[in-house]
Amino acid sequence: MKRLFMWSFSLYVALMTTMALAANEAMQGNTILTVTNHHSDTETSLTFDLAALKQLPSYDISTHNPWEEGVHHYKGFNPRDLLEQQGIKGSVLRLTAFNQYITEIPLEDFTQLGAIIAYEMDGQPIAVRSKGPLMVIYNFDDNPDLKNEAFYGRSIWQLYKLKVMRADY
Repeated sequence: MKRLFMWSFSLYVALMTTMALAANEAMQGNTILTVTNHHSDTETSLTFDLAALKQLPSYDISTHNPWEEGVHHYKGFNPRDLLEQQGIKGSVLRLTAFNQYITEIPLEDFTQLGAIIAYEMDGQPIAVRSKGPLMVIYNFDDNPDLKNEAFYGRSIWQLYKLKVMRADY
């Protein structure tokens, strides 16, 4: 009986270790963002890892926000640059988080209000347990008009899917 327990426990530890390593690999390299280009007759998907997203021009925001204490420094990309690089047109982004929270953000929020999709907070990659690996950040300190439920609701974290929508959908 003791031998069976030890074997079962060893199998359990090996399984948990394998699952942890697989989760770590997913965070370290492979796909962290899937971009879907939605049009009335076709839909295509592109996948990006962190290295590919870091090849885009980067932008910085230092701001307070309602879910973290103090001022934090965020670094990330503007989805406009990603869409232009891929030749994708659209005016509304439908963003989905790991927990299936969905929000829609006009591309104008990124082009006119300076919002970014952040992949670093305070110089470190954003871990999943800290609302990462990707999150939408607005500069709430520079624009007090953004301090309301509409923009807080658009500040999605644990973002993994971005769907480009037409304005007339």
